[in-house]
This record gives sequence, structure tokens and C-alpha cells, in this order.
Amino acid sequence: MGLKTAFKVGDTIFYPSAGVGVIQATEDLYIDGRREPCYVIHIHQNRVTIKVPRTNLAKNGIRRPLDGKKAKDVFKVLSSGGARRATGGNWAERCKDLERRINTGSCLELAAAVRDLMHWKKKSGLSFEEARLLATASGYLSDELAAVQGIPSETAYDHIQRHIGARA
Repeated sequence: MGLKTAFKVGDTIFYPSAGVGVIQATEDLYIDGRREPCYVIHIHQNRVTIKVPRTNLAKNGIRRPLDGKKAKDVFKVLSSGGARRATGGNWAERCKDLERRINTGSCLELAAAVRDLMHWKKKSGLSFEEARLLATASGYLSDELAAVQGIPSETAYDHIQRHIGARA
């Protein structure tokens, strides 16, 4: 793992399938008889602690939070037009694709998923699974923007809605 992706205790990170977290410690775990150095990460939103082997960081999409330029790019994605919901195809496949986009680790994919779901919600409503994905994705995105901008998550969520134009 390169120096650019090395983390230390106290660093804030983004874990695509869990949200914003803080590295609380490093410790060794024994997996299949081998010693694996791990990061102990506390996830704020879910109030859980996860241990991730250092060798799995890239595979899991764990990255540093957005910087100023990436935050601007996220707001550009949120402000762009929403995608048309496919009328054909299986809703389960659409949800699987949304979940894949949310969990890629890409802040731009996450923003696009939030944008699309909010547009669909406004236009024609969401299925139960789509509503769950929207809650998860918008929570992750607002928590990350809040951490980067030093504002409450609720304020970040309001910014997201304003950029999408979904504010009721």
C-alpha cells in the first residue's frame, strides 16, 4: 500500500458500505494462522466498530474523505439532470445496480445515486427497497460532506436537497 493511502490513528475515513468513520486504533488479528495488521474503525452513523485488514483497504473502497475540489464535483453531479428510470427490466436488478453504485467508494457514483433516487421519489415515488437505498446513500453523503465542511449532517442534507432541487 502506498504512502498516499496510509492512515494513522485519528484519521477520518470513508467506508463505502458503512459511511464516515474514524480510525481508533491499529491491532493485529490472526486470520488463517497469519498475523494481519488491521485498522479499528468506528463508524459514526451506525455506531459500530469494524476491524479491516490493511491489505483490504483498497478492495473495500476505503478512502480519505472528500477534499474541496471533489466536494465541488459532487455538487455538480447533484445539480445535473436526473437519470430516467428504466421502465423495463427487473426492479431487483435496478436496486442491485444502485447498491453497487453506492458501495463503489466513488463519491461521484454515490452522489449520482442520491440524485437519481431523489428525482425518482419526486416524480413517481420509490419502492420500499429504493427508499431504503436513498436513506442509506443520502446519509453516507451528508455525513461525509458534514465531516469535510465542519457542519451538522442535517445542514449537509439540506445542501444536497437544494442542489438537486428536491426540496419540498
